[in-house]
Amino acid sequence: MGLLKNYIIDFWIWWYFIEGKRVLKKMVSDWSFVLAYLNLVPMLRNLFVPLFQDYSWEGKLVAVPFRLTWVLIGSIAMIIFSVIALIGFAAYLLLPFAPLLAFIFPIAL
Repeated sequence: MGLLKNYIIDFWIWWYFIEGKRVLKKMVSDWSFVLAYLNLVPMLRNLFVPLFQDYSWEGKLVAVPFRLTWVLIGSIAMIIFSVIALIGFAAYLLLPFAPLLAFIFPIAL
């Protein structure tokens, strides 16, 4: 029974609860870093504020398309990063089952 507990049950507890929590924290940290790096929230918040506080008609005219383009491209990049992060976390969760799949579906050489 000690062998079962030490090598089988403890592995699953370690993989999903201890390391899974650490991996999820790292992914959330990376996601928030990318969000801050892309500067999406301030650009969206100041969408109709002139760039560099230039209140001339040129500054007002240039600000909206520039920031709107920034927000659209940044949102697309953020969506792509989020999908990749979710696929990576799902792959992490399914990784311990890879030997079972290799046993069920052996590759013929």
